[in-house]
Order: sequence, then C-alpha cells, then structure tokens
Amino acid sequence: MPRPRLRQLQTVSGTELHILARKEWGSLIFTPAWLAFWTFGGIMVIKWLIHPGPSTSRAFLSLWLTFWLLAEVWVVYWWLWTAFGKEIVTIREGVFEIKRDVLGYGRKRSFPVGSVRNLRASGFFPSNSYWGNYLVQLKLVTGGTVGFDVQGQVKKFGTQLTEPEAQEVVQDLKPYLPS
Repeated sequence: MPRPRLRQLQTVSGTELHILARKEWGSLIFTPAWLAFWTFGGIMVIKWLIHPGPSTSRAFLSLWLTFWLLAEVWVVYWWLWTAFGKEIVTIREGVFEIKRDVLGYGRKRSFPVGSVRNLRASGFFPSNSYWGNYLVQLKLVTGGTVGFDVQGQVKKFGTQLTEPEAQEVVQDLKPYLPS
C-alpha cells in the first residue's frame, strides 16, 4: 500500500518517522496571489499613517494594521507549513521526540520513552469537507490523530492524518516503545 505522507527512516540509534503535511494545491497556488494583494493593502495603510490626510483616523488604522500583521504572519506560516511542513517523530536513546518542522525550524516536545503509554489512533480525523479540514488548520480542533498518555496527560501529533494513516503510524512506532 502506498504511503505518500509517511516516511520511516532507521538510524543507528533508533527510528525516525516523517509525517508530511497534507498538500492542498488550490490553497498553495491561490494564497501567494492573495498575500500579494493583502501586503499591498498593508503598505497603503502604512503610507496613510506616515502621511495622514485631514480625516485619517490614526487609531483605527493602527488597530487595523495590528490585525493585518497578525493575519499576514499566520498566512505565511500556514502556507509554509502546507508547502514544506512535516512532523518528525524520533525514538532514540530513551527519548520519544516530536517536532513540527518547517524548513528545519520548529518546536520540539520530548518525553522519556518509559513514560509513553497507550499509543493509539484517536482524535478528529479529516473529512472530505474543506471546512472540517480548515478547522484543524486554524487549531480550532486541537492536536492530531495519534494520541498517547504521558504522566497523566494526553498528548497528540499527526495533524490531518486519515484514520488508516494514523493506524499505520501506531503500528510503525509500537515496536520501539515499551509494552
């Protein structure tokens, strides 16, 4: 069975599993065009703030510019994640590590292998609905589709994996974890 989003690598000291971000080609193509217009709008507002007209509301434009900047940063990150992102799950030297990687940068979470319990496919599985998947990207549906227990808390990874993919991840990783 093809595994287009899953790549397992064996290393000298353990195993590494790469879960590639789901490619949404329409968004990958449309977003840079939208971002160009959005950036142009922000530049125009900056110009109005620097050279205000007689009826320019500087407070409103400053507030608008704050939200514009937040949206700009979020959309750039989302596009980079969709184009180049992956989750890297590493088990080696007694450590279970999960990294959300975009072009070599990202946040790592590490757990002692001995504290990882009950690795399972769980959570919100993506649907064919654009809006259902969009909620996952917005982080309105949290975590991922592979869960495990560590020190009384549930941790998740595997954003937007289908249920069969999540089950494959569990099968790939279970041999490297204590039973």
